[in-house]
Amino acid sequence: MNDPVAGAGPEPDNEQAPGNEQNKDSTPHRGPDLAPTRAGMAWTAVAVGAIIVVGMLIFILQNTEEIAIAFLGWNFTLPLGVALLFAAIGGLLVMAFIGGARIWQLRNAYKTASAEPSRRDST
Repeated sequence: MNDPVAGAGPEPDNEQAPGNEQNKDSTPHRGPDLAPTRAGMAWTAVAVGAIIVVGMLIFILQNTEEIAIAFLGWNFTLPLGVALLFAAIGGLLVMAFIGGARIWQLRNAYKTASAEPSRRDST
């Protein structure tokens, strides 16, 4: 053999010798395709949530300058990071309330529509 590196010659044909059973595709076998599970999605959500909490904690610890806040007649001081955290929580609560109201509205509409007998079937 003239090749200094073993196996550096031309690619072998796709024909396989008897007894040499390999996958014909070039990708390695990874097992059956598995559908995502609720437990897997929950762990992913926990991991993403932990990363977000760590980021928020770093933000709060780096923004410790006291600021004066006036809200509905109350006057107090808070660290900037904590004040922004409260503002974000307030925004999340408003968004959750509006989203919950919309879900309630859609469920009521669905229940009402499914409780009524179909008019086409009765004629």
